[in-house]
Amino acid sequence: MELLIYTLTQVSYAIVEPSYAFVLIMMGIVFYIKNKKTATLEKLIMGENSTSPFELTISQIVMGIFGGVLASMIFTYLGVVFHVNSNIYIVFMISILLMFFNPRFLCLSYSGAVLGVTSILLNIASKFLNNPSLNLLKVDITSLLLLIGVMHVVEGILVILDGKRGAIPVFGGRDRKIVGGFAFKRQWILPVAILMMMEATSGTFISGEAVATPQWWPIVNHGANKALFETMIIGALPLFAGVGYSSVTFTKSKTAKTLFSGALIIGFGIFVSALSIFSNYGFVVQLLLLIITPLAHEAMIAFEKYTERNDEPMYSSNEEGIRILEVAPKSLASTMGLKSGDLILEINDNKITTDEMMFSFLETIPNYIWMKIKKANGEIREISHTKVSNEGRIGIVIVPRNIPSKSRIMKTEEGNFTDVLNKLRKKEQDDEDKENKE
Repeated sequence: MELLIYTLTQVSYAIVEPSYAFVLIMMGIVFYIKNKKTATLEKLIMGENSTSPFELTISQIVMGIFGGVLASMIFTYLGVVFHVNSNIYIVFMISILLMFFNPRFLCLSYSGAVLGVTSILLNIASKFLNNPSLNLLKVDITSLLLLIGVMHVVEGILVILDGKRGAIPVFGGRDRKIVGGFAFKRQWILPVAILMMMEATSGTFISGEAVATPQWWPIVNHGANKALFETMIIGALPLFAGVGYSSVTFTKSKTAKTLFSGALIIGFGIFVSALSIFSNYGFVVQLLLLIITPLAHEAMIAFEKYTERNDEPMYSSNEEGIRILEVAPKSLASTMGLKSGDLILEINDNKITTDEMMFSFLETIPNYIWMKIKKANGEIREISHTKVSNEGRIGIVIVPRNIPSKSRIMKTEEGNFTDVLNKLRKKEQDDEDKENKE
């Protein structure tokens, strides 16, 4: 318990200490600026915001702190400890550098592999050349793999709990039809405390106080590590770690998509943590494990893309009616009981035979609304609403059957909706032609 309290104290230190708090405040500002752009785009699409930029930012900060506390507690109980000369914080710097090559390389599975392989090669070189000064990084590969694994488990939990906030409705093309979906983009900053060890006579300083460790600790490699730590002083290094989630779905609801993605990430984290068991079988095995880690992460991404390509689109209209992609909270549509995924069959006794009928209704909402809708489970319902003449937009995003006319399209710097769908359809046609030739 004393070790756990000490770890949580160091996490708190990373939040309230002025120099650390400054980092948290700056990241909060960055998050707010991004969330403001997201909210602006959402308002253009839906007519109103589901959540304010401030609420989105506070959610990121609070969930990040929760994730940092959870990760630190798991690190502590498992016994994830690095030597004071390991310079483990470099792993986060490498992540930032790799991100410039590809945003997904921000993930620790890539930077951790780079740091771990570099550490092993320097250790081999120092022994081969009989030059101890070359061994600049003393990274424990078992702890490094556990660090990567635990951070992914926590990341998966954050995706499930907070990943769908701020999701934006988007459109694409599938089988020559317009389909609707959602784009996700969330980041969190985690204040974590990583345990560090040093020789009692080294004279090296670690912030905080030395604490006694319980007899059962550490859980990982208990026998060998327990004997090692009895001759060491254990301290903690508070720092910030960033994790993020970016994805698009046309085949799942927002909740289902984040649950699926989060479960995959958690599974990957457990897999990498399990790999750490084999890291005591020499540097060759360690190198193999460090290579497997990013490859497994790429395989996870490929699998998620594969399921997205092969599953049936969830949001598309048909001859029967017009599909609702999203419903703004606290809107007229929400009050009426409309939900994402509903199919509008009739409005005021008129069957929706053309997209133009739906657009005309959205532009001029009558005083009385009667709708026949088909729920996602196939149930047919009739709903109505009166006295809406003074209310604004109904608050829904629909998926049209056909490309809207130019008068219905809001132009942007990147082109209009017609341009986007034409490009998508051309790409699909090119893919089909390529498959036919093969």
